Amino acid sequence: MTDFNALFSPENYDNPYPLYAEMREHSPVLHFPQHDMFIVSRFEDVQRVMRDAKLFSSATIDENTVQDPRLLAGAELVIGSNSMITSDPPDHSRLRKLARVAFTPRAIARLEGRIRELAREMIAAIARKDSFDLMAELAVPLPVKVIAEMLGVDPERHADFKRWSDDLVAGDSRNPSLDEAELERIISGCREFTAFLHEMIEQRQREYRDDLIGDLVRAQSEQDKLSAEEVMSMVSLLLIAGNETTTNLIGNATIEILRNPAELQRLRADPRMIPAFIEEALRFRAPANMIIRTVTEDVTIADVAVPANSKLGGLLDSANHDPSHFPEPERFDLDRNPAHLSFGYGIHFCIGAALSRLEGRVVFEELFAGLPPFSREPGPPDWQPNFLLRGLRRLPLRFESRAA
Repeated sequence: MTDFNALFSPENYDNPYPLYAEMREHSPVLHFPQHDMFIVSRFEDVQRVMRDAKLFSSATIDENTVQDPRLLAGAELVIGSNSMITSDPPDHSRLRKLARVAFTPRAIARLEGRIRELAREMIAAIARKDSFDLMAELAVPLPVKVIAEMLGVDPERHADFKRWSDDLVAGDSRNPSLDEAELERIISGCREFTAFLHEMIEQRQREYRDDLIGDLVRAQSEQDKLSAEEVMSMVSLLLIAGNETTTNLIGNATIEILRNPAELQRLRADPRMIPAFIEEALRFRAPANMIIRTVTEDVTIADVAVPANSKLGGLLDSANHDPSHFPEPERFDLDRNPAHLSFGYGIHFCIGAALSRLEGRVVFEELFAGLPPFSREPGPPDWQPNFLLRGLRRLPLRFESRAA
């Protein structure tokens, strides 16, 4: 049987797809007793888990789901009982209704000019070099700046904002690579972030500012006003969803298109294909690798009995490579137009999906227009050590015309 740590080991980060195929074929529902978790890997089953919010509850956080009890407070900021991502109706419906005003199509469309301005500034700086790290110089800073500006964070704190986001993600429950020093650093970062949010919320309570935190502080729908704890949890979630997902999308899409030179040539020749490229990149390597739910009553999935109160993980990346839904799933195909699960499904469909797609489209439009052809520097990909998210730490690139 596949071991949990082997399934999410760094050795499998770059190419987990043979293992996923074996799971879908022979063990579509795997039980890992040491983690008290079942993992499903087929498209139909993962979609079912996300569709049925009553049977598969999103309330998943407790003292047993973090690596160290000291991380619980930080984890609860993002995935606690006050979070939209791990709440069920009616609380989820109320929280989502209050948050989605910032993510309407009209609100997102208004951001395009600012996103394009930021992308052009960063790409102009890159163009003056012979080589560059796509993650550090574009994929990381651009989404951070966008979500920080939306929330109303002062520009001088944007670097802190990114560091805190990384700390919240790195403090994930089952990351075996964290040593004591790293745990202490992450805990300290979570405390800094909590204090920073408290200060921002108190400022908005004293004096309203026209930004997303200000709107959340005063958010009210009949009797359904957000509490201070819910505002903090919402901001934490938006911080991560607003930058980690898009950062991973940009990096993952770039490395995959560079591995497919014929498709890259088509894309450069016809930038109108960029939206299709974004969707295929989202399918091929999902920015979020897995979702976690709690089973509320005994259920059978793919002939496997899953008891009530079990934790259940849905492998998005495996579902998106299921040949029953995607013919030749290991082929990167700009003509595919896939109905993937990378932004979720059902009531928890990613509220920031339109923003992420917009940022991705603008970045690649400006990237291909503003830079000459580039290729990867030699060496293996440097993936982030996280089993829930899948993205690159670094992506060193060089311009082909300037290569020695």
